[in-house]
Amino acid sequence: MLPHLVVRALRSLSALACITLLCVLSVPTAFAQSEVPAVTRTYALENVTVVQAPGDVIEGATVIVRNGLIDAVGPDVAVPFDAQRVDADSLTVYAGFISSLAYAAVDEPDADTNQDVDNPGDPPYDRAGIQPDRRARTMLDPSDNDVESLREIGFAAAHVVPEGRMLPGVGTIVQLAGDDPNAMVLEGEASLFARFAGARGVYPATSMANIATWRQLYREAERRMMLEDQYAQNRQGRERPPSDPVHSAFFPVIDGAQPVFFYTEGLLEMHRALSLQEELGFPLALAGVNEGFRAAETLQDAGADLVLTLDLPEDKDWSPPEPDTLTTEAAETDTLTTASDTAKAATPPDPSSFFVRDFRTRSYEDTDDETDNLEARQAIERQEYYQNAATLHEAGLRFSFMTADVDAGGIRTNLRTMIDAGLPEVVALAALTTHPADLLGLSDRLGTVERGKIANLVVTDGPYFAEDTAVRYMFVDGQLFEIEAAQPDAAASDAEGMANPVGAWDYTVATPQGDAGGTIEITGEPGDLAGTITSDMGSEETDLENLTLSGTTLTFEFDAGQTGQVAVTVTVTADEMDGSVEVPNFGSVPLTAERTSGPNR
Repeated sequence: MLPHLVVRALRSLSALACITLLCVLSVPTAFAQSEVPAVTRTYALENVTVVQAPGDVIEGATVIVRNGLIDAVGPDVAVPFDAQRVDADSLTVYAGFISSLAYAAVDEPDADTNQDVDNPGDPPYDRAGIQPDRRARTMLDPSDNDVESLREIGFAAAHVVPEGRMLPGVGTIVQLAGDDPNAMVLEGEASLFARFAGARGVYPATSMANIATWRQLYREAERRMMLEDQYAQNRQGRERPPSDPVHSAFFPVIDGAQPVFFYTEGLLEMHRALSLQEELGFPLALAGVNEGFRAAETLQDAGADLVLTLDLPEDKDWSPPEPDTLTTEAAETDTLTTASDTAKAATPPDPSSFFVRDFRTRSYEDTDDETDNLEARQAIERQEYYQNAATLHEAGLRFSFMTADVDAGGIRTNLRTMIDAGLPEVVALAALTTHPADLLGLSDRLGTVERGKIANLVVTDGPYFAEDTAVRYMFVDGQLFEIEAAQPDAAASDAEGMANPVGAWDYTVATPQGDAGGTIEITGEPGDLAGTITSDMGSEETDLENLTLSGTTLTFEFDAGQTGQVAVTVTVTADEMDGSVEVPNFGSVPLTAERTSGPNR
């Protein structure tokens, strides 16, 4: 009886609404529920290269994701009957990246820095930038643009902190996906965040005032913590000790249960943070460290955890002029040699070898040489920053990476720049996966592709650090995201005849229950498209809505009745479509289509 009823139901549905029913039937249920479950929470990635950990690779493997966890990894893994097969053949799977310090997903109220203060020398805590009692967890906004931007380049988790000045608040470790802020949280209170950023117009306005205030707050917190401990042991007959949220925020740090993530910019701030830590004894993670190459030995002795910025100086695309002759005569003289002279003497292997003696010129009239010297000096400085991570690695120091204050669109380029400057790829990968997992206490859940760990995965079409490699899929907490690759512009695509969707298409949608299909008819011309969709299981046509063609990407929606508005995104080539269908309350299923008629047939 049941199959007969299913067929009748399918025939009564228009277009891809039938796919929704197939998806529902593929998931065993015991009771009717008001909230429709997802299509499936089991996925299979077959014949993939798995980078289980930096330097540990399995070829021709299968990865099974079930209920948000990695269920199996290996070359001889059987695919469960209820798994959605992800089109991942010959792709590469990495553990999802972790940002050790980020501002993503944190939506903060605007700071009122213009409020009048009766006594600028003793302002309210919030006006002074002293807000360690704030919690990033209470500010989470899943719709923040940085969440998607970081996810698209491989980041699945992040240690997020509030923005602010001296003591912005307490950091939280989150998953970079989901609609529920509380569901994003992995660790609610992970760190105390600090900076050397003076208050505006009030005390403490300078770095030295910051240090004095830090020392005072810490010592007061130690005393108050001691009084609270004594009071807890014997309350009778004793006055309750004073308490406030600012000092209480230091208690986990004093106990050693919570590190201070000190964001430093430049060598001087780095030394000041290390001096404070040596004096007060709190656990320290030194973040930023953009000039760590100037103090590798100091960092070796300090033993602090290091979190390196992924921000790099802008490359001015300058290089020394080509030499006219190849001779070393100038290098053997004792005369003062300018940049122009040296360029004629030898081909320098790097900017620092561009000078034989120093940066001076013969006279104020040598403006060309002065310009060359200035640009070369800048090139040398930039190269040292590019080599920062490599220099620290060569010094035997471990580190992870942070994304705070970095545009996500430039992160992969900056990683490649660091690798070109000497950082081994395996070390760069560790700084994105295993090292931040260790630092943040997540090694039992994240950082490697192993059975039982949270299904945070990056799936690429080649080695991640290669320039032409694209991220194809992301798994965050077991949720699948298909990442759209950058497409050529519409004019170029139309000129090549590669993105004209007008015509008839036979489509197929893969569901856990089996394939379903039908026909898509598109009329008009790029910029003015219309269309309909039908199902093999029903004859009724449904109009397509919001047809948009951008380059080779075609998107449209249609009304599936009680199911709601179904969204389709596909990449169009001459005779094929490849993409996905987003069904409300169910999730995404793959769609492919072949052209049966149209301009190119």
